Amino acid sequence: MKSAARQKREKREPRQGMPRIQLFGMVLLALVAIFAFANKVGAQGSAPAKPAAVKPAPKVDPKHAAEKLDPKAAEAKAAEAKAAEAKAAEPAHEHEEKKGEAGGQKEPETAEQLKTAVLEDPEKGGVPIHKEGPFRSAFASPGQPLVTAKVGVLLENVEEYDIKKGSFTAHFYLSIASDKPMPEISLNPTNGKIDSKEVLADLPTFKFYKMAGTFNNKPDLHAYPFDTQELVIELEDDSTGQDRLRLLTDVEHTSLDAGFSVPGWDISFIRARILTHYYPDRFDNDDLYYSRYKFSLGIKRFATSAVFTVFVPALVIVLISLSGLWFPRDELEVRCNATTPMLAAAVLFHFALMQELPATAYLSRADKLMMGVYACLGIHMLSSWIWFVFDEKYTETLFRWSKYILCPITFAIMAVGIFL
Repeated sequence: MKSAARQKREKREPRQGMPRIQLFGMVLLALVAIFAFANKVGAQGSAPAKPAAVKPAPKVDPKHAAEKLDPKAAEAKAAEAKAAEAKAAEPAHEHEEKKGEAGGQKEPETAEQLKTAVLEDPEKGGVPIHKEGPFRSAFASPGQPLVTAKVGVLLENVEEYDIKKGSFTAHFYLSIASDKPMPEISLNPTNGKIDSKEVLADLPTFKFYKMAGTFNNKPDLHAYPFDTQELVIELEDDSTGQDRLRLLTDVEHTSLDAGFSVPGWDISFIRARILTHYYPDRFDNDDLYYSRYKFSLGIKRFATSAVFTVFVPALVIVLISLSGLWFPRDELEVRCNATTPMLAAAVLFHFALMQELPATAYLSRADKLMMGVYACLGIHMLSSWIWFVFDEKYTETLFRWSKYILCPITFAIMAVGIFL
């Protein structure tokens, strides 16, 4: 004997496609909302201020530069003549000390700094100090003139950017121009290593290099897949403090090469800053500051690509599961097949996304979206399982509740996952 509720449901006239029209309208509305959100994020971006504007690079011809700065050229000869005069003017005892050095190498500049330091109190430690000047560090240079140098970078190209490892390879030109002869200076990377270095100019007040190196950065994935990554090149001379050398940014000569691009990314900004670096006390009276040059390149993902690779697949999974809410109890097997397998699809899709990214201690925007997908799939499966708990006389009520109440709840959850 069939129950009265079941007989009544079988006698009811079939629906004339209204649920399909509603579903189509919901899908269209969801797609429009996602594309509007992607365009808004793509237009706004997350780019900070631009102290150095992106502009075509100055025409640099290494061949001409090498010809002009050949050792046989007049400039090189003048530099050698000045070096010879400075060597001849040195005190006799310094020449004697240098003759006794192994291999005839030039004594490091740090040794000269240490020679002028004095041991104040041996009982308080064996670290000498400088009693004159603003710094007491043994590596300070009291009495030496302060040199101000401008640093500029022309970024030629960026290769092999791996967001999972946070590493990239950069080829760039580095220029250093000062107001007076510079001390021995060597700008070394603090977040990577230099793979090759070609000296194009080495004059007392101007140095020019062509360099290539591998650098490391910690990616910021809070906004993934609408994230903006900052590729940083940090250079510092940790042997010459700010009492002897201070760096400034050369904004006019900080730029990108003509036609510069990073495959798969859009250029957001470039920025150059000088930071004052202070080491934690390495020894007694270690109070010397150092200038650190920081060049930053901002790159962001294309919004359209982010929508099609992350948001559209997640939305399709939810819509397929949502379509199962329109199947009655007589087709419970079909209803369950439209919801439960989508959970496995969502897990595999989420796993594929995470394989391209490093582990983080926070949830990205994509993670929050997938949390919304899991929540929607959970309530869809619950709407089918609940029929095994209640009597058949509540079938019509449960069917109506699942269609007209869970559907708005699903879109509300997805909206929170997208815009949160």
